[in-house]
Amino acid sequence: MFEIAKGAISHRWGMHQSESLESAVQFGQISGSIDARETLLQQHLTADLSLFVINEVVPSKESLDRRKVVAWALKLARDEILKALDSKQCFSHTKQFLDERLAVQKTALATPMLKDSASGKLGRSPPGEAAINSARRSKSGLHPKAGDTLRIYEGLRRLAPFAVRRIVSQALIERLNNQRRLELAGGLAMAEALSIASGYPLKWNSDVASDGVMAIVGPYAVGWHNPINIISDHFQATVSTKDTRTATSISFIQCAVASEANHENETIRLATESLVSLCRNESKKGPSFEETPLFNCAVVMRKLFVFRPVTTSPDQMIITEFEEMARGRLLELARRVCTRTLTT
Repeated sequence: MFEIAKGAISHRWGMHQSESLESAVQFGQISGSIDARETLLQQHLTADLSLFVINEVVPSKESLDRRKVVAWALKLARDEILKALDSKQCFSHTKQFLDERLAVQKTALATPMLKDSASGKLGRSPPGEAAINSARRSKSGLHPKAGDTLRIYEGLRRLAPFAVRRIVSQALIERLNNQRRLELAGGLAMAEALSIASGYPLKWNSDVASDGVMAIVGPYAVGWHNPINIISDHFQATVSTKDTRTATSISFIQCAVASEANHENETIRLATESLVSLCRNESKKGPSFEETPLFNCAVVMRKLFVFRPVTTSPDQMIITEFEEMARGRLLELARRVCTRTLTT
């Protein structure tokens, strides 16, 4: 929305419009170009020399509809910013940021192109679905962006899956590097497997960027084991499952990448050593982890070259790759965790 507002102010993204000539009869003060032939005809027919036929260039209905889509999207953004500023959870640094964005939104809505579309009778009702679809098909930069924004906004209001996926992708996933994405995928796959194994619903944590918890499944919290900057950190971070009842870690996932087949064994070895260290550290906290060695852990590779995942016995660590994990490979790990924790 900030990009749309800046584009509307500077006209750099095609706030262009198709136009048509509209004839109107005027008396006295004249604005527009005079149609001499029609003027003479009308003066002759009416015997009124003060009558003039004016041809005015006016925006087409399609242009007005598309302009309304942009204006309505900016209005929604302005209103949401005002709500956020009125919220008790608006901190000082956030308030400054929102104030700056609000000023840009108001400036954009005050531009001649959008002023009439955002106020008065035209601005009282939202644009229809036909206008939104027309804007999304437009070749100019602002109209399709505004059309998509309104479609996503309405989708979020009814929790449509496509809208939720779009927002999560734009707000989080697209900002992560490849290592963080693999870890996020591993954590969510584990959460989904825990939900299947335990019967508890999976709840996505919207504050994942601040507290590192990806999802909650009943008594389980799945997320990064230690606090990290999920946007800028490039080192490998471990994903853990914690039992919120005892505040202990009960399972670990180490995500790793081997650039080629020759490095695969070494990469798996290093990831396993890291898991061993984590298990030992956790066992020092008390007896709750003493019976949870590597068979409650997994190594997830982005891609396996030589090693092939096999059906593991209950006392073996799980080694898998992204595609296998996406097909439910971590369900066995989730069952082990649930069997141990839900019966104790």
